[in-house]
Amino acid sequence: MRHWTELDFQHWLYGLKDEDSHLAQCAECRGELERLKGQRRRVVAEPEVSQDFLAAQRRSIYGRLEAPRHHWHTWRWVLSAAMLLILAVGVTMQLRHKPAPAISDEQLFSDLSAIEQSAEPRAIQPMHSLFEQ
Repeated sequence: MRHWTELDFQHWLYGLKDEDSHLAQCAECRGELERLKGQRRRVVAEPEVSQDFLAAQRRSIYGRLEAPRHHWHTWRWVLSAAMLLILAVGVTMQLRHKPAPAISDEQLFSDLSAIEQSAEPRAIQPMHSLFEQ
């Protein structure tokens, strides 16, 4: 009989496989199964928590529930005022912005034609100054 594989052990952990006669004969597989059983017991065991810790935690929760929450009210007004200030600055900047000068269709087509007929991409032109002597 063959040894149990990792998949066999996983199936056993999830209840998809029962222990078989191989475990009675093979000490290695039986040892691995016992190790997994012990690990499972440690993982699912409830943690030991003292009553004093739980009582202190409960008092802390009740204290926070009863405490007033004034800090949010202050921040709410501060955030609202900051958003209004940002909005006012944005509107002011938008009003000061001058629109781009309108160009004629002929000028636009002329520029596009010049770009299209150029053998060199426009992005390369600034790099020429790096290599000039």
